[in-house]
Parts: sequence; structure tokens; C-alpha cells
Amino acid sequence: MDLLSQASIEKNAQGKGIYSVLPPDRRQVEGPSGADPKLYVQMKLNVHATDYTLSVEQEIAKRRPYKELSYVFAQTTDEVQRAWMADVLAEMRGPEADAVLRPHVSKAQDETAYLALKYFARACDPEALGILNNNYFKYSTSSVEWASIVRSFGECKYKPAVPNLVGTVNAMMVDLGYASHLSLLAIYPDAKIEFKDPLQTQDAWQKYLRAHR
Repeated sequence: MDLLSQASIEKNAQGKGIYSVLPPDRRQVEGPSGADPKLYVQMKLNVHATDYTLSVEQEIAKRRPYKELSYVFAQTTDEVQRAWMADVLAEMRGPEADAVLRPHVSKAQDETAYLALKYFARACDPEALGILNNNYFKYSTSSVEWASIVRSFGECKYKPAVPNLVGTVNAMMVDLGYASHLSLLAIYPDAKIEFKDPLQTQDAWQKYLRAHR
């Protein structure tokens, strides 16, 4: 588990360029095609710099050390390591993993609550989705990280999040804006709206929703 600490990841990262030390969202897709790149900002990350972390994660998940994961998640002061512990538990999803993270679910806007809510949101847990929606983009996370929550709203077809999703379609970082757009399409699959100019796309969604809600 020490191999998934921030210090270890930074020490063992390979290649050049900017990379993230946090767990990747495996649902992330390429940016929009056909959109004018002058209208948004897209962070180009070296996605292979920390490939070894996924092998470490798989090995830990194979061993199913629930007690150790529970202890490290609750006690570590390393926010990166805590995020990886939650991600390992997501790979082991089931009653035992749920039991580790359920006590940390709350309305608090701290990292521990956020990671527990993120875990349960992936399973479309209504309580987790509701808290995250009420605290939409209020946690200390990046746009790229919040996009993972946005994807869960779409996968779960969580309509209460629609106003918030429309609000972030025009986010400066396209990872968040495009994820918001795709989640709206998941909720309203009949909408024939393409992502081009973020502001125009947001306007198109506002007009669509006025006509269809």
C-alpha cells in the first residue's frame, strides 16, 4: 500500500510531461471532435507515467485486505494514498468494501467524505448522489476530478443533477464541460445536441430542457 503513496508515485513515475498522481477515471473519453480548441482549455496529461500503479492496485485487490485498507483509508495523512485506497475498494466492490466506506459517508465537504460518496455514487446510491448534487463542485477537487462525479450522474440518469450539469457545460476545462454534456445526453438520449462552442452548447441545452421538462 506504501507503493500507492504520493511520494512513491512521484519517485516511480516514468516519462516526461505533466501527469496525475491520483487514480484515473477509466470512463474518461477523448475531448470533443469538431469543437474549436480556442474556446476551452484541455489538460494534456502523460497518462502512462504511472501505469505501474494499476498493477499494484490489482495485486492488492486480489489479496482483499479489508482491515488494512480500512485502517489506511481512515488514518493516512496522504490524500493521494487515501484516494488510491478508495479506488482499490472500488475494484473490490461488494458488501465488505461497502462496509469499509459507509461510515465515512456524510454531508461534510472534506476529502474522506468525498471519496466515500464517490465510491457509492458509482453504484448509483441515491444518498451519495443527492449529497454530491447538493454540494456540486464545492469540494477541493480539480475540474478533471469532478468530471468523474459528473459521469456518475449521467450513468445513473440522475435527473436532479440536470441544472448543475447544464451549468458546467461551459466550464473552462473541457474535461468537465464535455463530461457534463455527455451526461446530459445519457439522461436525454433523444436530444440531438453536439458539443462545439461551450456557451452555444449550454444555450442549446437550456432551450431543449425548457421544451422537454
